Amino acid sequence: MPHDIPATTVNAALFELWDEILGQVRPGTDTHVLDPAAGWAQTLAAVDAASASRPIAPGATSIAGQTAHAIRSLEYLEEVLSGDDPKVDWPSTFLPDEVDDDAWVRQRQRLVTVADRVAARLRANPEWQHERILRVMSHVVHLAYHLGAVRQMLRVVRR
Repeated sequence: MPHDIPATTVNAALFELWDEILGQVRPGTDTHVLDPAAGWAQTLAAVDAASASRPIAPGATSIAGQTAHAIRSLEYLEEVLSGDDPKVDWPSTFLPDEVDDDAWVRQRQRLVTVADRVAARLRANPEWQHERILRVMSHVVHLAYHLGAVRQMLRVVRR
């Protein structure tokens, strides 16, 4: 027999994963998909600009490129939630793939700022329709996928 799940339950689960993946989990908090303190913010904080700019193979992207893509993905979600239908040249979202120290600090901060802005928008409107749930959950999965790529890339660039 089908039953409705309260929006508060959906929101609580979604934001636990959102906070974990985007790096807002406080140390000592239980995690579900990552090691503690291993989200985007914490992972990138331990990477310098030179490492972030180094591709792991010829023609491959860099950690800076993955970060740029994550930012644009969040901006895309924000636009969709606003009712827009943005057209995105996804391959170009992996640029810039090289950053200097100042640009790397700005890029990491921009990721946190955009993620916080999208989270605030989601928290302000807790109603869930099928399309909205699908869009948001797919972005959580997408961001987790790219975070995993970054964490694997670190193993190569730190050699």
